[in-house]
Amino acid sequence: MALSHLYSVFGDELFELPLACVQAVPAAERKLFLKMLERRLNSPLTSSCGRLFDAVAAMTGLRGMVSYEGQAAIELEAHAESVETSLRYPFEVVTEEDCYVTDFSHMIRSIVRDMGLGRPGAEIARCFHNTLAAAVAETCGLIRGDTGIGRVVLSGGVFQNKLLSEGIHTLLTENKFHVFTQRLAPPNDGGIALGQAIIAGRSISCV
Repeated sequence: MALSHLYSVFGDELFELPLACVQAVPAAERKLFLKMLERRLNSPLTSSCGRLFDAVAAMTGLRGMVSYEGQAAIELEAHAESVETSLRYPFEVVTEEDCYVTDFSHMIRSIVRDMGLGRPGAEIARCFHNTLAAAVAETCGLIRGDTGIGRVVLSGGVFQNKLLSEGIHTLLTENKFHVFTQRLAPPNDGGIALGQAIIAGRSISCV
């Protein structure tokens, strides 16, 4: 994931970056990776926020490979919680095919710059969390401007991240949104399974 995000910003100069996760790729495999990314071979696109956490954890040298689901995100959150800062990275919310899409390319470039300057990884991790929270709040503001909807439901595996969830909740409530969070069911796969069971139950009862 780190290679993919870095390629989207730096292109063929990817392997010239002074990042440990990049330099760890054997020279014999670099051309293969570039061809895969260029042609999108076995490289499906994903909008998962968890995969962005994986990428940043690798870029900061915290975790390049995981042993279980969410490991990189969990460690990145713990890293971020060790410092206090309200700073965040630049980002842009753009419109693509009638949808709002967050462009984090400026953030990726800034993280690479900070790594080169020797900025502590914990500070980078905290700025990353702040950036995600700000991006969600800005996107919700744009949607409210279009629709008038002021209710926001926070759900998905990434909302097990307390630091991110609280940051988003704070920004949204400050902007007069009515925010809903899950209490009785988990926001990740457990909640999805519960929803599937409910739908299946209703389908059976209608037969």
